[in-house]
Amino acid sequence: MRRTSNSIIYQLKIVFTASVLLLLVSLVASFYSTQKLIYNSQLVNHTNQVLIESENIISFMKDAETGQRGFLLTLDSKFLEPYNGAYEKANAAYSLVLALTVDNEVQQKMLIPLKERLEARFAQMDRVIDMAEKDETYIASSERRIAEMNRGKKIMDDVRMIINQVKAEEESMLKARLSQQELYIQYTPYLLLIAALVSILITGFAYVRIRRDMGQRIAQQEQDDKVYQQTRRRIAAMEEVTEQISGGNYSIRSSDKEDDDLGRISSALNTMTESLEKTFTDLEDRTWLQGGSMRIADAIRGERILKNLSVNLIETITSYINAPVGTIYIQDKDWNFKLTAAHAAAAAPDYLFAGDGISGQVILSKEITVVSHIPDNYLMVKSTLGATVPAAIVVIPLIHSGECIGIIELGMLVAPNELEQQLFRDTQDAISIGINSALDYVKLQNFLEETQAQSEELQAQHNELENLNSELEAQAQKLQASDEELRVQQEELQQINEELEERSGLLEERNYEIRKKAAELELTTRYKSEFLANMSHELRTPLNSILLLSRLLAENEEKNMTADQVEYASVIRSSGNGLLGLIDEILDLSKIEAGKMELDYVTSSVKDICQDLKALFAPVAKDKGLELNINISGQTPSHFETDKTRLEQVLKNLVSNALKFTSQGAVSIDVRPGKSDDKIEFEVHDTGIGIAPDKLHLIFEAFQQADGSTKRKYGGTGLGLSISRELVKLLGGEIWVTSAPGEGSHFFISIPTGKEAALAARENEALPLLEMVQPATSSDTVSQYVTTTIPENIPDDRADILDSDKVILIVEDDTLFARTLQEYTRKKGYKCIVAVRGDEGLQLAEVFKPMGILLDIELPVMSGWQVMDALKSNAETRHIPVHIMSSHRMKNESLLKGAVDFIDKPMVADRMKEVFDKIEYVISKKSKKVLIVEDNSKHAKALAYFLETFNINSELKSNITEGVEALQNNQVDCVILDMGIPDKRAYETLEEAKKNPGLENIPIIIFTGKSLSLSEEQRIKKYADSIIVKTAHSYQRMLDEVSLFLHVVEENKKPATESDMRKLGALSDILKDKTVLIADDDVRNIFSLSKSLENYKMNIVTALDGKEALARLHENPEIDVVLLDMMMPQMDGYETAKRIRENHKWRNLPVIAVTAKAMTGDREKCINAGASDYITKPVDIDQLLSLLRVWLYEKA
Repeated sequence: MRRTSNSIIYQLKIVFTASVLLLLVSLVASFYSTQKLIYNSQLVNHTNQVLIESENIISFMKDAETGQRGFLLTLDSKFLEPYNGAYEKANAAYSLVLALTVDNEVQQKMLIPLKERLEARFAQMDRVIDMAEKDETYIASSERRIAEMNRGKKIMDDVRMIINQVKAEEESMLKARLSQQELYIQYTPYLLLIAALVSILITGFAYVRIRRDMGQRIAQQEQDDKVYQQTRRRIAAMEEVTEQISGGNYSIRSSDKEDDDLGRISSALNTMTESLEKTFTDLEDRTWLQGGSMRIADAIRGERILKNLSVNLIETITSYINAPVGTIYIQDKDWNFKLTAAHAAAAAPDYLFAGDGISGQVILSKEITVVSHIPDNYLMVKSTLGATVPAAIVVIPLIHSGECIGIIELGMLVAPNELEQQLFRDTQDAISIGINSALDYVKLQNFLEETQAQSEELQAQHNELENLNSELEAQAQKLQASDEELRVQQEELQQINEELEERSGLLEERNYEIRKKAAELELTTRYKSEFLANMSHELRTPLNSILLLSRLLAENEEKNMTADQVEYASVIRSSGNGLLGLIDEILDLSKIEAGKMELDYVTSSVKDICQDLKALFAPVAKDKGLELNINISGQTPSHFETDKTRLEQVLKNLVSNALKFTSQGAVSIDVRPGKSDDKIEFEVHDTGIGIAPDKLHLIFEAFQQADGSTKRKYGGTGLGLSISRELVKLLGGEIWVTSAPGEGSHFFISIPTGKEAALAARENEALPLLEMVQPATSSDTVSQYVTTTIPENIPDDRADILDSDKVILIVEDDTLFARTLQEYTRKKGYKCIVAVRGDEGLQLAEVFKPMGILLDIELPVMSGWQVMDALKSNAETRHIPVHIMSSHRMKNESLLKGAVDFIDKPMVADRMKEVFDKIEYVISKKSKKVLIVEDNSKHAKALAYFLETFNINSELKSNITEGVEALQNNQVDCVILDMGIPDKRAYETLEEAKKNPGLENIPIIIFTGKSLSLSEEQRIKKYADSIIVKTAHSYQRMLDEVSLFLHVVEENKKPATESDMRKLGALSDILKDKTVLIADDDVRNIFSLSKSLENYKMNIVTALDGKEALARLHENPEIDVVLLDMMMPQMDGYETAKRIRENHKWRNLPVIAVTAKAMTGDREKCINAGASDYITKPVDIDQLLSLLRVWLYEKA
């Protein structure tokens, strides 16, 4: 019935659609015909307008000719009225014709020469009128006039010909359009008639069909109702099944087996249910296994005492698998297996032997064994309510290095299923490793005790030998007195000698064993260092992600986070930095113990140190409601020589502890002279909880605290005081404490006040020190060079200076000396401006922009140093060469400030000539040359390319030696040096270069990607003028520094073209759409790096190990650069880099090694393996962007 109804509806749709279509055709035909008539009418108007404007062009040109002829006949300018404006009108008419015919390519081509002829005609008329006005003979010369008239006529003929062609083209187009319009008018009525007839035929045909189909409708209706009811019942059944599945019942199945669409849906539903049931079962199993492994790992982690470890393990395992009874046996030194822990197994024997019983057989077979069907009298599981026999016993051997070192035996009420057995297999190795570590720790303790006992025994034997020697001497004296007694005792003496030889051999063996033990202890120390290095790597790897991602969140560049969320991200980043500081503390302690801690001795102010402590801790004390008092004794020296950073580190730690353990009262810092004249003493005391007497000896030990319980109130690592003690020792001082519970604590520090005294004190401690650097300091301050006397102004040339004059500015408060300089300056052909105050000199420099400046240091109002800083910080004056003149011998300071030279007063005439020669040289030299010393050629070329864009030439060298040779052989204006180059003699070579005549004044800029320590930075600053760390924006900083030292005038810089800037590239342009492969086994690192680089529109491809990285390179040939972690499973970064370089397609692919190891030689190891560059973790995103710019700028 429904199908019949659908048929009727379908037929009605057809009839209606056909009628509407015919009606639409009729309407469209009428509309189209009408539009065509309107359109053709518009075209006629268009054609008429083109014809009119074409005639207007001729008309305006005729007007111009008429005016020209009238003027030529009368020379009266009033006849030029028709001429004036004719050119503009003709041009306007031409433009209109050109616009009207824009859709006609033929007419456009015709109009192009028309414009030329029009311009030529008006130009010819202008020339004739101009000649008539200026040359009276022109009117009288008929030949010239006739020639001009003929040329004008020829041009007008060309114009008329082009206009006629345009008009002819328009008329032909009009005829074609009119004929087409007549055609539409003729056939439109016929189309409408045919459409009406066809509509009548379709309507009649549809009526007959619908009448026939109505008869079939009632019969079909009944059949459809039956099918509908059956379908509803089947759908309701399937709905019930799906509800059960959604509720978590995956065992239910649909019973509909019909062979139709609903039956197939039912079958698919059953298949889906089976898949879900299997998936969730597997997921639960994996979750259970992982949970068990994690709990067992937690029980093992951090526990080194074998007994405690065994108890933790058996309790964890039995509780997790619901085993009522269990035991652990561990191999002892006699190769027997001793019971170390038991759970509900009071009757378990203390020892177990290999091959004895089921457990003993497992020791030999080294296989996990499950025993079922336990006899009733074998083992009973008892409780207060009853007893039962276990259903199965599981024996798990613990295997390490192929040997069984222990077993775990479990009694279970239900036989273990496959999942539980898989847990035993998965955790077997981890348990074995934990047990073996505990055994190693026991062996190490026993070994140390044995070594100490052997040493004591050796000393006792040595004393015994000395006693024997004394007895021998006494016996020798007796032998001399009596030959008879000598013969009697000869045999006894021989026997004693044999015993001595035997004991000497034994003593030699003991010495060998002691030396062997010492070597093993040294090996243990090395293992400890390697453990610290590896632990640093493992901790820095997740920190890398924390710091990078928290920085991205805190910056909130997309502005989609609330203020609280941004604050949370900042707290996360701050906490990450705190954790990184804790890691550095552990490494600091390791450095101190290894004797590799560096000290930087500087002259320090007691007042400054106390002010620093007060500024840092006063807010903390205020928040806790405590008083912070600082007392400096009147006899305390105001300054002393020490490592201020390390001393403040110790004091900060002591004050921080005092505030932490004090809840009420005050914390005080007292400074006074030491017990001897060459020492100073600091005391930090509080009114806090105090320290028990039996704990005082522990607080200075590493990882020890006065309260080490799990319920302690105050946290901390226990490293602070240990590091403080070692630092005080390094400083040549002492640290001690007095305290009592409830009465607070008093910490005392006594250190030498001079470097020599500190060194002498440290020699007694015999602590090694890698290197001590004492930076050059000056006790003079800027304010010391400001004088109070202001002399009278000196008349100069500032009132009559022209733009073409060469000007020299003299800033000097000695008027006699200034006048001498002024006279010499004028003799050399310069205009001279004189300032007697520093502030006035700075203003004159900004106004007149002199070619050079002669600057004194001691000046009124503003010192020469302040003037120099202001000049070099201003882009408009920084290029001006400055000669500093002073009686103070401060040449190095002057050159570091940016001066071209320093001259001692009083100057002689020869030095005056040298000054002006140098100014002329600096100003006249157009091309500047920079020497770049960089072992990475890619970095060097990128930097050179950048500088050349600004008219600064470069010479590239790969090591220090070649760089010094280039300095001696070539004219170089500045040196850019990478201190990361692998040259151990870099400092010494630079010092030697600075001593060479002619090279001492060359500016040196250190450009490095490594993090410099304070001592390295202080040492570099002895001969380097600037230090720049490679970051994403360091190239612009480099340009500024080079421009400063080369005195490059801003307007003389070669402007970077658009092409240059595209090659140099904004960072976003260089990185955009580039593809980077990130290979790292830590998904957190991948995520953080990906998010950082995606901000620059980079495409990210990832891999979790070396093999996968190689596969990704094959799959993605468009990869532009690889970030390669050097520590990965299966295939590490070194092997991966080698494989990449072995493929010729990837030979030039940039590979940047990313690793947490930053020890000496690690960089060279990465480069030798095939890496193009190197960066350490945690990754500094700015340095990474700098490296990506270097390696990708050529592809931009």
